[in-house]
Amino acid sequence: MTDAEFTVRRARPDRPGPPDVEQLESQTRALRAVDYTAGGGMCRDAVLVRIHRGHELLAAAADEVRARLFSTVADLHNLAAWTSFDSGHTGAAHHHLDLALALAERGGNDELAANLRYRRGRIHLHHGAADEALAQFQHGRLAARRCGSALAASILSANQAWAYAGKGDEQLALALLGRAAEEFEAAGPADPPDWARFFTETDVAAMTGTVRTELALRGRPRHARTAIAALTDVVARYGPDMARSRAFCLAMLAHAHLLDGDLERGARIGIEAVDAAEMLKSVRTKDRLRPLKLEAEKHLDHPAVRALAEHITAYVVSSAHV
Repeated sequence: MTDAEFTVRRARPDRPGPPDVEQLESQTRALRAVDYTAGGGMCRDAVLVRIHRGHELLAAAADEVRARLFSTVADLHNLAAWTSFDSGHTGAAHHHLDLALALAERGGNDELAANLRYRRGRIHLHHGAADEALAQFQHGRLAARRCGSALAASILSANQAWAYAGKGDEQLALALLGRAAEEFEAAGPADPPDWARFFTETDVAAMTGTVRTELALRGRPRHARTAIAALTDVVARYGPDMARSRAFCLAMLAHAHLLDGDLERGARIGIEAVDAAEMLKSVRTKDRLRPLKLEAEKHLDHPAVRALAEHITAYVVSSAHV
């Protein structure tokens, strides 16, 4: 065997083993952390490179490794979908979710399938398609039921609540919000899979603030106070490892203050939300600031709120996100 042949065989083993899978899973965790911290635009290309490597391993793996690889590569497509969504590539996001669902099914991983349905629902919800989102969340609930995951069920209930709040169904939104809290409590302190690790007590509170803000927007202003209390706590608790979620919550908190009539504080927090968004490579930050801008434009006679509207406009126009 020549030195060149030996190098090729070392670099591309015929039969990948558990260490190869563990390395890929570790890389996925690291890239997911970048997504949360800096936005999908900062890591999407790197995720796509790892997907290529994952499929190479999958093609070469023996049966005892292949079963685990199905879920590992499915989660890479899951992350590719989310970073594509965050970068404004919705079609690519749905494509990766299709591939991820097929792989998760082959691997018999219903807990991952539930998460994939949640993410597809969130994409629909982001684009204002609440009914399509609810259909995906319901599929996700069936998968969560099959695997008995209370955490997956909690994530889905919270997002169903958001969708119903967007449709103006106060009763159902609040009932689902309560169910999400109960399911989260039932999940207990067990170590979650990486794709669900984001959903902590802080995120449950963030969903409370989200749903209540949405209801306030739908003609029920009394919910703004509850939203403010929840989101103020959430913003204080999110650290730099969840920078994008914090930016989203700052935007909602500012919006809730404007709805509650505290224009000065709403404007101040809104400026903070824009400053936080500027640190991220995420198209969604622009999308999530647009409702705040529309609300601010109702109060252009207030100097601080007018400055906020102008600040958002300048950010949206000048940002060079992918």
